[in-house]
Amino acid sequence: MLCVAGAFYLASHARFATSLASFMPPGKTQAQRLMLTQMQDSPATRAVLIGISGGTPLQRAAASQAYAHALKASDQFVRVANGAFKLDASDDNRLFAWRYLLSPAVKPADFTVDGLHTALKRQLDALNSPLGMLTQRYLAADPTGSYLTMLSAWKPAQAPKRQAGIWVSPDGRIALLLAQTRAPGLDLDAMQQVVKTLHRRFDALPQARDLRLILSGTPVIAVHSRDIIKADAQAFSGAASLALMLLLLLAYRSLRLLVLAALPLLSAVLAGTVAVNLGFGEVQGITLAFGSTLLGVAVDYPMHLFSHLDRNTPARHSLAHIWPTLRLGVLTTAAGYVGLLGTHFTGLMQLGVFAIAGLLAAAAVTRWVLPQLLPPGYAPVLRLHTLVRISEAARRMPIGTKSGLALALALISLGSLWLHRGHLWEDNLAALSPVSPASLATDRRLRADLNAPDVGQLVIIEARDAQTVLARSQALAHALKVPLARGWLRGDEMAARYLPDITVQQRRQAAIPPAPVLAERLQRALVGLPFRPGVFQPFLESAEAARHLSPVTPADARGTLLSARIDNLLYKQGGHWYALVPLIGVSAPQTLAHWFATHPAPGVTYLDTHAESTRLMHSFREQTVGQLGMVAATILLVLFIGLRRPREVARVLVPLALAELIDLAVLVTLGERLTLFHLIALLMVAGISIDYALFFARPAPDPLSRKRTLHALTLCAASTIGVFGILALSSLPVLRALGLTAAIGVGTAYPLAMMLAQRNSPQTATGRTTS
Repeated sequence: MLCVAGAFYLASHARFATSLASFMPPGKTQAQRLMLTQMQDSPATRAVLIGISGGTPLQRAAASQAYAHALKASDQFVRVANGAFKLDASDDNRLFAWRYLLSPAVKPADFTVDGLHTALKRQLDALNSPLGMLTQRYLAADPTGSYLTMLSAWKPAQAPKRQAGIWVSPDGRIALLLAQTRAPGLDLDAMQQVVKTLHRRFDALPQARDLRLILSGTPVIAVHSRDIIKADAQAFSGAASLALMLLLLLAYRSLRLLVLAALPLLSAVLAGTVAVNLGFGEVQGITLAFGSTLLGVAVDYPMHLFSHLDRNTPARHSLAHIWPTLRLGVLTTAAGYVGLLGTHFTGLMQLGVFAIAGLLAAAAVTRWVLPQLLPPGYAPVLRLHTLVRISEAARRMPIGTKSGLALALALISLGSLWLHRGHLWEDNLAALSPVSPASLATDRRLRADLNAPDVGQLVIIEARDAQTVLARSQALAHALKVPLARGWLRGDEMAARYLPDITVQQRRQAAIPPAPVLAERLQRALVGLPFRPGVFQPFLESAEAARHLSPVTPADARGTLLSARIDNLLYKQGGHWYALVPLIGVSAPQTLAHWFATHPAPGVTYLDTHAESTRLMHSFREQTVGQLGMVAATILLVLFIGLRRPREVARVLVPLALAELIDLAVLVTLGERLTLFHLIALLMVAGISIDYALFFARPAPDPLSRKRTLHALTLCAASTIGVFGILALSSLPVLRALGLTAAIGVGTAYPLAMMLAQRNSPQTATGRTTS
């Protein structure tokens, strides 16, 4: 009934999320916090890079225009650009009216007699140039040429090549587009729909048959990564599940027991999901995936029960015999996960809640449900003759020999870790990516073809309002003249280049003289020039109107060409405004970082994303390792409460500690660099090791009881090693780390628990055999 109630609750109230944000470590420094803010949601994470290849240049150009039009019609994108430059009437009128506020060329000298005379002569020359038609269009209202100067200045610092009116790759073989999604780039479900829309709209084009669509960018890579992980996980999990079912059928020869064995794990996943949803309001997909891995020990609980069944004893009595040991193992493992609740890392906290609730539910189902469902009179066939002899030999091994072997293994493991101490940890996020080198190469090529600035080196400017951000940007532009002059970088891109702050706009307005003064100066400037009287009346009227305009704000710019220029560089998020200033051609990042450190400015942070992400992962790793100390202390406390005697606690903990140490040593010897995924697997290994050690340490004087315990533990070990050994074959870093760590750890924990946790027979306690 509880399972049904839980399933009903999830069906009606559960909220599942696929954002990666909660599995990002909290930043400790301002630079790290800003970097994480940008990673969670920024224009860069919403940008989709698009290429169209194949066909003829004309086919690609037509497809580019049609595709851009089709995507703009979708409400999934806030911006689509393909290099086509066409101002509609309303856009043109607004920008033209703002020209004196936005053009960087506006200065008081432009409106003097000499300045006007020079500008008019320049316009006469332009009328006879290839741009004569464009000059003639704006001449009467803009004889100073401020509008065209403004549009010319708005060309991106690194614009892609244009051909047939669209962006193309340098060799002209790929038409290029850039789209910005409305949903955050880390909302993977929304991005999945975006990718489907991109393919669907392209396939609907008449030209699509001869062309090929190329997609990349953060949203596409994120969706691709999830699809790869999902497909690999399903394939390997399916193989592992099949292997587990075959092992259980071979061991117990009962379909009924095979079905019953799944109940504790299914109940654990259900209970964990309900608990996380109640506690956090949503369940992350990654929590569900990793949490199910941590609950792998729950599969062992029914095996302990099944292997201890006796034909002449009711199932509940058989379970009561092993329940104290099983209960202590459950409580100890669950207590270990309490340490995860003390982090400030939502993802790990969800994992802790999921694992604790799941383990308790699995134990409860094993204790109170399974005995009622087992077939009466069932007992497994115990065929373990060789293993029994090995186990008995380990039990009779002198304590001195056991201690010597354990010490030797510990020293060898510590020596291996010491030899590899400089290469223990993987702090490079890119190394964990499941994306193929070919996909990453496609992303790099499209970014290079689009001349996208390198977001690996950028400055982030933060303030509570847009005007302060723009003013700080203007100050930064002036300050960057020093690094530019010294060759530390080639350039930069910033929103203030297109939209100056209000103070600058008002200063430019002040350069325009009142209408009577401007008219008198214009009259004198026209002397000797072949212009008809009154032809520049529109200029006088528009200049006077510009003097009284309100300054242009980001909200005013929405929907115009100006918005297209600044949207990726200036935006509001979480009550703050941010300006991104990508740095172009950084040749001396360390020197530049030192320069920024010695020239601090309010709200201005220089960010080397690669270096900062490495420091972030290093800090997070230290925090997580420290948290594992809390886990170890909690486990120790629970074991002391349950076993009461230090010697008994040591009997359980020594195999656990040695298994973890050997596991780490083997991993680094194989060339693995440790990540969060290895640590999660080590937590699971700890839970399983405690289980093995507790059962091997149970007082069981009669050979049959020891044989049943050996049968259960052997099946548990074989199933776990088999399942995770299959996962270790995956090429994906996540699955490989989980599988390899768990398989090595459990494969080590089983024989160590057999050797070190079993109680020596009285006659061999001192290494002598009595008759």
